[in-house]
Amino acid sequence: MSAISATAPEPAFFPFASLAWFKRELAPTPARARRTAIMVAAAVLCVIISMTLQVPELSVTAYMPFFMSKESKFLTTLTGVIGLIGLTIGIGASLLLYKFTYGHPELRIPGMAIALFLGMYVSRIFVLGPLGFLIGFVFAVSQSVGEAVPSPELLVRGLLWLWVAIAYGAGLTVVLNLLFLPDAPGPPAHLPKPKSFFVSDAFTNPAHVHFALKVTFAAMFCYIFYMAIDWSGIHTALITCTFIALESTGATLHKGALRIGGCVIGGALALVTIVFLMPHMDTIASLVVVVACASAIAGWVAAGSELISYGGLQIAFAFFYSVFQGYAPDTDLDNVRNRVVGILFGLIVTGVVFRYIWPERTIDRLRAALRQALRQLARLVEIPRPETSIEAAKADAHRLIGETSKSFDQARRYIELTQFESEESSATDQVSRKLENILVRAEEIFASAKSLVLGDERQDQTRTALLSEITAEVQRLN
Repeated sequence: MSAISATAPEPAFFPFASLAWFKRELAPTPARARRTAIMVAAAVLCVIISMTLQVPELSVTAYMPFFMSKESKFLTTLTGVIGLIGLTIGIGASLLLYKFTYGHPELRIPGMAIALFLGMYVSRIFVLGPLGFLIGFVFAVSQSVGEAVPSPELLVRGLLWLWVAIAYGAGLTVVLNLLFLPDAPGPPAHLPKPKSFFVSDAFTNPAHVHFALKVTFAAMFCYIFYMAIDWSGIHTALITCTFIALESTGATLHKGALRIGGCVIGGALALVTIVFLMPHMDTIASLVVVVACASAIAGWVAAGSELISYGGLQIAFAFFYSVFQGYAPDTDLDNVRNRVVGILFGLIVTGVVFRYIWPERTIDRLRAALRQALRQLARLVEIPRPETSIEAAKADAHRLIGETSKSFDQARRYIELTQFESEESSATDQVSRKLENILVRAEEIFASAKSLVLGDERQDQTRTALLSEITAEVQRLN
């Protein structure tokens, strides 16, 4: 049995996971410490620059190091470039639309809904999905503040300053990562060029349209609700609906749990800072110390795996959003309360919508991921073929091993996410356990197949036996 299959998957239900899960997800590594130090340094520099030059939207700027920092230089730079393009297009389009919708909510609200729908739809069908998401999100959020700004001049000024605040924070983060983040070990993997700008089922899978409609409905419901009761302070509900929406109900609820967990921790840190520390802060040096400490906590969580990293982003955002309410110390606690209420409201609305309207079950995606992994495994066992050379066979084997490993990792992630989809039917639980057993057995076969393909290519009997086992596992999926 392989080392992977010997470990049973643990539920990733943040914050109710086991102590062993927390130890695993928060375990120290040199790479994690370096990434955390870069995020802390970038956040401190953003605070110093914005406070000195009085750049608006300090909370957003200080959050950029956590949002933009990735595990490699390439991914960080790519995120920065895509983010800047999406930000520029989104704000530019919003300013253009405001020429017709400012002071006319009957036009602005449908415009918000259409932009949000298109952004969410493109995020599912476009190869560079995050670009479409950012354009739609920036457009919708910038349109949502129209009623709160008293004049068009102040509106234009505010949106342009928002562009500056985000752009320089993101740029500073990219530069620090390029300077201090080490290069990835080994030669960079060759990235195949996409054959199309769209995913294979872009215009045939109705789930893409359903997803966009669900996100749009949840976000616009929250917006209309908090505007109707005149409580715009909980506008984080709209942001929550768009940011936690993922490919399945389980993944969405998992991200929602991370969001509220991070919000509670970040809000608690902000509460302690505002009540006990802010009254004694006279210089920017004391503020920098507090920012560095909070950033270290958030950065350490954000530098973890995808099972917990989003919680770190929320710790940072909740802390900065609550603490930085101007350029001078402020002891107003309304922001802390409003942000938590908004996130809770958005999480509830999104959970209900994704649970009962066109639900995309994680267990269906698990079945598809397992089927793909087994097909890749079958191709791997057939190597080398008589018509191919040894060199070409080895290259194909290494490529298939990487692809199959990713498919197994994705399947294991789906197993963890099924913990979030509570079903009343015991048949669903039985199917989940059956698929988990297939995954464990398939990983054992994969370990044997790697040894076979990378070792003695003449073991025909072993290869035949493995192919029979793979065929049997595929039949169990059907």
